[in-house]
Amino acid sequence: MRDKDRVVAIVCADIHLTLRPPRARRHEPDWFEAMARPLNEIGALASHYDVPVLCAGDVFDHWRAEPELVNFAINHLPRMYAIPGQHDLPLHNLELMKRSAYWTLVLAQVIEPVIHGVATMISEDVVVHGFPWGKPIRPLKDSASKKMQVALVHDYFWVDGHCFPGAPREHESRKYLDRVKGYDAVIFGDNHRGFMTVVGGVMVLNCGTLMRRKTDEAEYEPQVGLLCRSGNIITHKLNTNCDKFERKEEDCNGTKKSMELWDMKDFVRGLGELEKTRFDFVQAIEYAMTKRVVSDDIRRIILEALGRG
Repeated sequence: MRDKDRVVAIVCADIHLTLRPPRARRHEPDWFEAMARPLNEIGALASHYDVPVLCAGDVFDHWRAEPELVNFAINHLPRMYAIPGQHDLPLHNLELMKRSAYWTLVLAQVIEPVIHGVATMISEDVVVHGFPWGKPIRPLKDSASKKMQVALVHDYFWVDGHCFPGAPREHESRKYLDRVKGYDAVIFGDNHRGFMTVVGGVMVLNCGTLMRRKTDEAEYEPQVGLLCRSGNIITHKLNTNCDKFERKEEDCNGTKKSMELWDMKDFVRGLGELEKTRFDFVQAIEYAMTKRVVSDDIRRIILEALGRG
């Protein structure tokens, strides 16, 4: 294998570990076993290539994870370099990181934190720059080093066909032309619709969600990236053959039967659409609060109502 084709890291994001399965996965006989499958596959890839794992945020779905879930994470997460996403942070506040379950994984040496503003060497020729939630990516100055420079970012990044309706224009890929300068590759987390693109000659992977959690993700193929020394990224589709996944029409079936007696088909159709857009609405609200002046009390109330407090 030529040096430029050499795999130097396995990259992922948006693991969203939870104690209980989401509705679309409620028929899993063992939810912990179902979560362990993709984690084991990542660990096997890292072992095969003898490289570290990079995670671009949202290890947990909630910063205050239950002890049983934290124990599971300690036992099943591959050792990784990571940055926190907003779900890993109390009130989405980076300054409160040490109150979180994410920080427990740091103390347990499961996670090696990539600290914002501090270049982290993950091997003798690869340097990672971390941009956790709330710290937008900045161009890399004085990048004459022969070492590979990688940006690990948790921020909403999108292209057409891979975003929620009304996604903020300032986060569209073309707006990042200046921001990705100096890097050999950029890895994004936060947007659950995975894709790869090139911005200003730089390969950019938005990893997408690691586990399908919503009924409208029935056709989605979770993926991780194989980051090469050249800056190229090879996507690896995870094995989902054992997933017990409830499709949208199956999820709505019982509701439709119970409502047909009242001839409320339009209402039922609307309920079905709510499932399709539920996460997009939550994501839009969370994003809006970062762009508006919202008091801590109001922010806490809203996040608790959304199940994110």
